[in-house]
Amino acid sequence: MISGHAWRPVLAALIGAIVLVGCTEGPQDPLPTSTSPGTRPSASSAAPTGSTTPTETAAALAAYEGYWAAQIASQADPTRRQDANLARYAAGEALAGAQSTLLLFRQNGVAMRGEPVLSPSVSGASPGGTEVEVVDCVDSTNWKPVYVATGKSALAPGQALRLLVVSRVELSDGRWVVTSSVTQRDRTC
Repeated sequence: MISGHAWRPVLAALIGAIVLVGCTEGPQDPLPTSTSPGTRPSASSAAPTGSTTPTETAAALAAYEGYWAAQIASQADPTRRQDANLARYAAGEALAGAQSTLLLFRQNGVAMRGEPVLSPSVSGASPGGTEVEVVDCVDSTNWKPVYVATGKSALAPGQALRLLVVSRVELSDGRWVVTSSVTQRDRTC
């Protein structure tokens, strides 16, 4: 059996990716944005470009927040089954990534303690209004990985605690689901 310290490099990479759960690094079709690069829209920003209604925008944000709530609940005790809402609010790469993270946590005896602070807003929408881009500043100051057996921190040294996350939320089969997220590692918030 490998000691907890031998897993530190693996966990450092994983913990660095906590806000990446379900994320992709590859290119995506860009959605029109309502803000210029380098700025972070606020919840009070003007409506995004595209053709989403305020109701659709609210539904997309609710799905995004449901996705995060399910991740938080699942990662608090990865030895239990994933929160059922994870599959309700995530699909594709986002769901696969979240499930992979849970498996790795389970295998290495790591759980997340506390909760992150989210600040999501819709920054763009597809012309048909069936896809939106959500920009978020995920603050994990009070959401930390620990080794369950010892209670010791599993956080990678020097890890930024506030990162910009850009997610795609799509209308699929009559419901909004998060399909991908990308953490902008070079842009803290």
